[in-house]
Amino acid sequence: MSLRLWLAGGVLIAFLALGGTALLYRGNAIAAAAARDRAIADLNTAVDANKAQEETIGRLRASAAANDRIIAKIAADVATITTNTAETNQAVGDLKDANEDVRAYLGTAVPADLKRVLDR
Repeated sequence: MSLRLWLAGGVLIAFLALGGTALLYRGNAIAAAAARDRAIADLNTAVDANKAQEETIGRLRASAAANDRIIAKIAADVATITTNTAETNQAVGDLKDANEDVRAYLGTAVPADLKRVLDR
């Protein structure tokens, strides 16, 4: 009987070891599934953040392009104003050289109130 008892005890220990191993593997599988779910949630958060940042970058690029167009238009307007001013000054100079009345008018002093307004 002693041998049977030892065999039964050995079989019981083997089943307990097998059951313990199965429970260990099951616990590891549950932990791995939870880690996977956390990783998926973290990935979704990162993807959402990247989408938001890309949308912001797109808006900033559009804004920069609009600013570039505005600056180019201002530069063109300044160039036109400079050209028109130079042409006007040249025309006034030519008129001053050609016409005695214009030369006399341009030779008069500018009133002080008008000079303050023009010098702003």
